[in-house]
Amino acid sequence: MISRRTLIAGLVLTGTAAEAARAAERMPQAYDIPFATWTDDEPLYLFYPGDKLEIVVPSAPELNRQTQIGPDGRITLALIGQVMAAYHSVPDLQAMIAAKYAQILRDPTIFVYPGDTTPMRVLVGGEVRNPGWVDMMADMDALQATLAAGGFTDGAKRDKVMLIRRGRNGGAMQRIIDLKTPLKGKAGKMVALRRFDILYVPRSAIAEAGVFMNQWVNNLIPGGVQNYFMYQAFN
Repeated sequence: MISRRTLIAGLVLTGTAAEAARAAERMPQAYDIPFATWTDDEPLYLFYPGDKLEIVVPSAPELNRQTQIGPDGRITLALIGQVMAAYHSVPDLQAMIAAKYAQILRDPTIFVYPGDTTPMRVLVGGEVRNPGWVDMMADMDALQATLAAGGFTDGAKRDKVMLIRRGRNGGAMQRIIDLKTPLKGKAGKMVALRRFDILYVPRSAIAEAGVFMNQWVNNLIPGGVQNYFMYQAFN
């Protein structure tokens, strides 16, 4: 005969296991996020929403404009209307605008000059003492950004830090970096950051990054991680 104590313990364990299973189903996993393949290519300067720029049309000075990229990534120009400017380099944007003006002007030569930019910052979350935005210094690396966010908590898994970055095609890329080795005074590869990178420091498993992305990005920003890079410039 099963004792009353054994029966109660069994029910508790069964309930706990069932709840754990339900929690696991609810927990988004890092690998559910459709990350693009990581590349270390150094991109050309890219425009972001909120950036200001100047358009110069030598053959038609009346079309010259000083404008700001809107939240949707577009600018509006005389005669040709809206042009997607965000996430394009200066040469790319010049070519795009010139192609549109070529239907109107005999000489569609266009010059694009960057103006004021939105804040240079990165987002640091997870097991750091002051999670949130960190203003970028020149040539800031991942360890410097983490220390600027108050440093690691005692439970931080310092050798499994996730770096998320916008790729050339607009998709989010991710890689895992080791910040534990350089903290020990040993030689380690310093990973330089770029504008609007995301750093996530887990407690024990990279799977927790799914929770971070859900709480910090997906629940706060319409469209989730793929729209993060457009949203941050205006907040």
